[in-house]
Amino acid sequence: VVGGDARIALNALELAAQTAPPDGDGVRRVTVERVEDALQHRAALYDRAGDWHYDIISAFIKSLRGSDPDAALYWLARMLEGGEDPLFVARRLVILASEDVGLADPQALQVAIAA
Repeated sequence: VVGGDARIALNALELAAQTAPPDGDGVRRVTVERVEDALQHRAALYDRAGDWHYDIISAFIKSLRGSDPDAALYWLARMLEGGEDPLFVARRLVILASEDVGLADPQALQVAIAA
């Protein structure tokens, strides 16, 4: 099922253990079905405390600068799905409006703050 890739197997087992509901004793029981179900769902790669946090927000800002709305939506969804604080994203948008857009559109900062 995992093609010999131990990383995929370990990640599926970990996801199955994290999503298994605890029983009456507080023990989480991992079944083969739960692991197979975990293999069907691709986990969003995002680490709020590590490098992924900064890499993904950087990709989001760069896609906005490059006028690529599809990429911007992808990176935004990936951040929010990974549990990023929406206020962090909003603050970065305000920074983008003030530093990158600047005088090209004087209303950009007001729109970003109002949102």
